[in-house]
Amino acid sequence: MAGGEGRLYRIAREGGTAALLGEHAPGLLAAAWQPKGALIATTGQDGGVRLWDAHASAETHGHILHRSPRWPAGLAWRADGERLAFAVGKDVHVVDVAGAPQLRLEAHSALLSHLTWRGRDEIIAAGHGAIFVDRIDRGGSIEQFVLEGAPVTLALSPDGKVVASGLADGTINFRHLNSRKRSRMSGYEGKVDQTVWSANSRLLATSSTGSSSIVVWDFGGKGPEGSDPAQLEGHEERIESLAWQCGGAHLVSAGRDWRVVLWRPGTAQRKPLDVQLLDGPAALARWSPDGRQLAVALTDGGLRIYTLKA
Repeated sequence: MAGGEGRLYRIAREGGTAALLGEHAPGLLAAAWQPKGALIATTGQDGGVRLWDAHASAETHGHILHRSPRWPAGLAWRADGERLAFAVGKDVHVVDVAGAPQLRLEAHSALLSHLTWRGRDEIIAAGHGAIFVDRIDRGGSIEQFVLEGAPVTLALSPDGKVVASGLADGTINFRHLNSRKRSRMSGYEGKVDQTVWSANSRLLATSSTGSSSIVVWDFGGKGPEGSDPAQLEGHEERIESLAWQCGGAHLVSAGRDWRVVLWRPGTAQRKPLDVQLLDGPAALARWSPDGRQLAVALTDGGLRIYTLKA
């Protein structure tokens, strides 16, 4: 768990006790836990990228991987946990688990704000007006695609076929990476700041800054073009976080209205399965890797953990 003041905590699943791992002053921007590992990567407002041992018994300063005048962006681990990528300005940096530099890609035409891995050898990156496919197995070759606006999110389907980007102008861009097909959907009330894929890559749940509803696009068959998305109504105020169950079919939404709502969008059921009331507005919701527990962070720094009953 990371706080806005730059502190990084480890929260025990049983008992909920908090241990301070260290501080990323003056503020922490992003944190990413190594898949199946014990390392946590962070970026901060000091322009630094650091690695932390999640099992450290005492507070540390972390291992500094990179520092620059620019704020790093787009922190992401490869699925096997052996490589870490992050963006600084127009460059993508790739390091190994020891923090040793492996590759630096410098030919992007836009300042990068987001990135994610596609398999072992590709990195998908996005900046204002462009999406890039970087091939690290081909000497760092870069392919560029048009993105009509400023990206707020970047979400790659688990099967690696479609990349969705929520844009600041209230639209969403879909890029089919194999066929190169592109589509653009509009009608959102504000910036599209939530785009999350179901585990089977069929459904994309989205929400915008001006909305209390969830818009779900179905990529089954020929995809969402020409079809009406499902709209889920269960909140009275803005939705702050969407999280699809790891390996499962449940979707959770958490909002400013002090509500955590459980859904199952892949069925005809469009009503909430459950609604839990919080002690205050929600800031973030995330599932455990086994899909059995849900952690919800509150704007006041509190944390609530729920267990999904079969």
